[in-house]
Amino acid sequence: MHPDVLESRPGSCPICKMSLVAVRLDTSWLCPIHTTVMSDKPGACPRCGRALVEARVAVTWTCSAQPGIDRIEPGTCPDGTPTVQRRTLRPHGNHNPQHGGQFFMAADSWHHVEGTYPRAGVFRLYVYDDYARPLTVADLRKVSARVVTNERYDARTRTSTDLTAFPLRPSRDGAYLEGRVTGVPFPAAMTAKITLKPDAPEYRFDFTFAAVTKDPGTAPANRAAAASRATSAARSSQPTAPPSQSAAATTVPAATIIPETVPEILVQLKARDAEIRDLIRQGNFAAVWVPAFQAKDLAVGLEPHIGHLQPTSRETAEPALQRLVRFAWLLDSFGDLGNRQQVEDAYAAFARAAGDVAKAFGGAQ
Repeated sequence: MHPDVLESRPGSCPICKMSLVAVRLDTSWLCPIHTTVMSDKPGACPRCGRALVEARVAVTWTCSAQPGIDRIEPGTCPDGTPTVQRRTLRPHGNHNPQHGGQFFMAADSWHHVEGTYPRAGVFRLYVYDDYARPLTVADLRKVSARVVTNERYDARTRTSTDLTAFPLRPSRDGAYLEGRVTGVPFPAAMTAKITLKPDAPEYRFDFTFAAVTKDPGTAPANRAAAASRATSAARSSQPTAPPSQSAAATTVPAATIIPETVPEILVQLKARDAEIRDLIRQGNFAAVWVPAFQAKDLAVGLEPHIGHLQPTSRETAEPALQRLVRFAWLLDSFGDLGNRQQVEDAYAAFARAAGDVAKAFGGAQ
């Protein structure tokens, strides 16, 4: 249900509580525009010349004569031939911006959006599916959206009222939605409010642009160079090498180095807390997952020390660690969604849990 939730051991999903299932992951390099172009190393897309980006893929083994076979371990096919490796992009495996903007996932866990600010006074919105493929022109025309540059928030009802908003309309080629905005100095903070289908709820995505965004488009000369590499790139896109855990670590956060003593762990946990707070203040929600996951690992590293606490501290420590782990996951999820209020609410709960952990373990060595 939540493919972004990845653990190194069996257990249950911290969001929906479903049992985790085994999956073999690796990193491949994809074209941000042509997602069928896949390579086992960095390079340029042979079709458009853009730099390939890292993406998370699932690695399985199949049989040439029976492609319906899909196993997570190599073996032998029914006809006696060895299985062959297959790499497939996972849903939400590619969260790289395609046009130099900020990339978020919608709360429906299917759509994705990218907001860009290609020049002062112009906001542009791209909409994708769960594999980061652009919506069709017909589906994009079903999207209703506006960009809000000023609103009033009612803390009692937890609702916002638009004060200044601009409609977003499809471009002529149906590639994106665009609107003109006024009165927004840098850092340019604005909110896209989007209804993805006529019967869908409205979602909000909060963007902050420190400067105009730059689309990593390809110059004609680069296209020619890319075309000359088409043969080798196509050859490298075939699955040949076995999956490597070291490669997977580039898209799955590497295990945090846990200090040996409790005071050192608490210092690291405090530093991750401060880092999360600063990223939220900057509006850099997509980067929150890194210190949040590091904090989660530090919390897990404290679990073996619970037995050394006094009984009263022990009663506080265990639930506090559980809450910290849960809200670290939620920070990752809400960071992907791009909703500032959700991110701030999750951080407030995370910070309270971190404070309770520090208090419970404060006297431990």
